[in-house]
Amino acid sequence: MIDEIARKKIVVEHSRLLSVGDLDGLMAMYAENVTFEDPVGSGRRRGRDALREHFARSVEAGIDETTGQPVAGQDGLHALAPVVSVMDYLPKGPEFVERGWLDPPSATDEARLTCAYVLVLRTGVGGLIEDLRAFWGRSDLTLTP
Repeated sequence: MIDEIARKKIVVEHSRLLSVGDLDGLMAMYAENVTFEDPVGSGRRRGRDALREHFARSVEAGIDETTGQPVAGQDGLHALAPVVSVMDYLPKGPEFVERGWLDPPSATDEARLTCAYVLVLRTGVGGLIEDLRAFWGRSDLTLTP
């Protein structure tokens, strides 16, 4: 079990690495058999390869995340933080439109997506992330020209 301060730092470092596009550094934070769901309710996936593919799409969209004050769970495993994520509409936006979560923009080349969510990470004994969940709803997803 890792201490609360270390778990809080993991949440912040996670968003930092994603924002700078360091997929190798980000994947090094995860257990090989990691499970993840983003958003919760969209279906669980497993493994670093699937997670890398998921994050690669965000990096391709120029993601920039701002992490709020992290909180450590009293269980010795979890940490969470509010996050605001901003990225280009493409390539992920059309998927959100298809699911009915977002209205299409008039011009896709300049549109930016903003998503406010809560990131929840469960770490293992060695400090690697074993589970990631992102909680957000349609009202947390906005589009700006």
